Amino acid sequence: MRRRLVWCAVSATFLTISLAATAATAKKDGANWLIETDMYTVKWKTNAQAGYDGAWAKGNAKSIIGEGQGRTLYHSANYAGWKDWGICTSVKELEKAPGKVALEYTIDDGASKKWIVTATYWDGVPYFRHEVVVEAKDAVVSFSDGHEPMLEPRNALKNEFLDWKDPFPHGVVGNENGYFAMYTEKGTVELFAGWAPDGRFHLVHNALGKALKKGEKSEPLVYYMAVGSGKAKDAHDIAGDVTKEPKGGLAVSSLGKLATSWGEIKTQ
Repeated sequence: MRRRLVWCAVSATFLTISLAATAATAKKDGANWLIETDMYTVKWKTNAQAGYDGAWAKGNAKSIIGEGQGRTLYHSANYAGWKDWGICTSVKELEKAPGKVALEYTIDDGASKKWIVTATYWDGVPYFRHEVVVEAKDAVVSFSDGHEPMLEPRNALKNEFLDWKDPFPHGVVGNENGYFAMYTEKGTVELFAGWAPDGRFHLVHNALGKALKKGEKSEPLVYYMAVGSGKAKDAHDIAGDVTKEPKGGLAVSSLGKLATSWGEIKTQ
């Protein structure tokens, strides 16, 4: 019994050290930000059009989505012509904790909207969370015209696109480098697999759109994304988990599935 308890204590200490060594991080890289967890890395571009510009599943040196493109993951709306996310005017680190980092991106579309995006990333799970608020610079509808958000891989790869309605709408693009998925509890998914050059898909949140007066802010729009090393269909397997914030450190170990915490281990 004593040996087993000692082993558990040593193992728990080793796990704690391992978690500290693989904590989620965010760091500035020129005009970009790199967010790294133990399961994926994503690059956030601040220059127009702002948004994710590279996504790597752990263990793969090649990005799932194109790098250095005009736009890959972004929001857009059609008022007096299409207005995409423009320049990201600021990036703030809101929270840094073991296995977790939260950033706030502020993006200006150069016309009537500012977008305030709170993005939360965790170790141990392949998914992350966006909470988006529109601040009206002039009278405008908060969310409209689909493209909320839009993903254009722009990667010159053979992409597979899939979507599901269960347990809530989600879609994915997959290729030889892994998959990039998006999930919504309050919207729908629309695929454009034949759209040149590499296909695209978006989440549609038009039903949440509200008319805003200058200076007003919208209610938050929440959706989830995932970057994984598997096939496109694997994005469906985690759909029931993406809305859950991991508690007490890693929910899934980088060394394999970890269904229980150390506090739940019982000796017999």
